[in-house]
Amino acid sequence: MHDAATSFLKSQGWHDAAFQPVAGDLSQRSYFRLSRGGETAILMDAGNDRASVPPFLKMTAWLRRAGLSAPEILGVDADNALLLLEDLGPVPASELMSDPDAQAEVLDACIEILIAIRNAPPPPLHCPGADMLCEWTRVADEHYPGADSGALDEFRAALEDILSRLLAHGSTVSLRDFHADNLMPLPHRKGVARLGVLDYQDAFLTHPVYDLVSLLTDARAEVPSALRARYIERYASVSGDGLAALRTAFAAFSAQRNLRILGIFHRAARDLGKTHHLPKVPRVYRCLMEAAQHDVFRDVRGILCAGLPAPEIAA
Repeated sequence: MHDAATSFLKSQGWHDAAFQPVAGDLSQRSYFRLSRGGETAILMDAGNDRASVPPFLKMTAWLRRAGLSAPEILGVDADNALLLLEDLGPVPASELMSDPDAQAEVLDACIEILIAIRNAPPPPLHCPGADMLCEWTRVADEHYPGADSGALDEFRAALEDILSRLLAHGSTVSLRDFHADNLMPLPHRKGVARLGVLDYQDAFLTHPVYDLVSLLTDARAEVPSALRARYIERYASVSGDGLAALRTAFAAFSAQRNLRILGIFHRAARDLGKTHHLPKVPRVYRCLMEAAQHDVFRDVRGILCAGLPAPEIAA
């Protein structure tokens, strides 16, 4: 641990704590679990990603005002991009998703959280248009093996038109990485607070379905297609959205998000040596192709298939 972190922990009274690294994902941020006696806390070291600290603090305050279990901020060293955070526990929801009963409990809680976020007055956040959302998918052209940019450009043109029409109906807060690895079961809390939320510094404003897509097409935890359909219906019944319109929006944003993730996982493997997500590529690809089966893509699904060959990595 570097000198600035040691000094920060001393100023917070945690200098004598034992610490161990906590697995991160694809960011430059590092996390450590601190332990002393029966207490624990999390040290977040944003390192070169110091620009993520102000939005993380802003979104933490917003989420906690909305009654959600974002970690309490225990200490801040803004100059060195260090935060001391409440520890929401060591077991993410992804470790429970193989049990059908536990998975249902997690998904039920997630629907409540998404509705609470949707109904809360949003903070000022970036609101990317359909053109930018589609531009973000070019990471697949650049990094996915065998990708045909010409074909994907044709698919993107259709996708941008679909997304533009969907976004015309308004936007809400998206935490952007709302999936089982970033959700922490807190069984001693009630209501929307019974799942802790993490990794929301990149939150933006977009169509309300975005985080539902993130949850139900999770690369890290299998959500069978029948269960996915059931929770799309559940969300529609609670939100008041028309089911047909919600299914169209789900397919469109699933195509956008999963096309982008295919590129991100391969980029991380090639550029950062982080290959642990590559075995999840077939699941992401299946979700993308399932989205393309929606009638809204009837004229371009063949183009997508031609431009994006099936992965060779074993599932």
